[in-house]
Amino acid sequence: MEREPLREAIRRELTERIVTGALASGVPIRLVATASEMGVSVTPLRESLVQLELDGFVESDPGRGYSVTRMTSAEIDEIYPLIWTLEALALRTAPPAEDALDALSDLNVRFRACDDPREAQRLDREWHRTLLGACPNRTLLGFLDLLKRRAARYEVAFMREVRRAGSSESADQHDGIVRALRESDVEKAVDFLERNWRSGPEVLVPWLERCVQGD
Repeated sequence: MEREPLREAIRRELTERIVTGALASGVPIRLVATASEMGVSVTPLRESLVQLELDGFVESDPGRGYSVTRMTSAEIDEIYPLIWTLEALALRTAPPAEDALDALSDLNVRFRACDDPREAQRLDREWHRTLLGACPNRTLLGFLDLLKRRAARYEVAFMREVRRAGSSESADQHDGIVRALRESDVEKAVDFLERNWRSGPEVLVPWLERCVQGD
């Protein structure tokens, strides 16, 4: 198996830290200290940060260096419509086969019953990956994966604060998607899919604005 380039391993590790909140919104990233803590040199770390800035996870200031991009309601409003639009495109391109629909139903049973926020989010992501598993457009799926990682940053922070797992409304929407696909009604499934993603901003934006006002 081909070994992962060091800068990609660093990028993946830093992305995980940002998504989980180990590197918090707005916190500076000290190059020398971070490189030492990760056991790498500054050069591959800097290369990774350049890519992470393109990904939208960090931002740079010529006088201050890199810091974690601040979470904003504007970013939520930008990301989620892209996600549901691109997921709809992927679903229209290649609806899942019958065995995938069975897997989706099984996953949703586990998602509905889950009371652990992090596990609920993992199951939800697995559900959506399975839904789009037949799509042959790797570029589309790669872009979706990046957008979902950016969205996950907000969802993890929200669930960490309010200790809320998956909602029955989201599970109902999942069931609606599967039911529509079993009836070969892709457009009805797309409608449920959009509603499923729209529920994110409806919860996250008011929560984040309350957090900002409380600072």
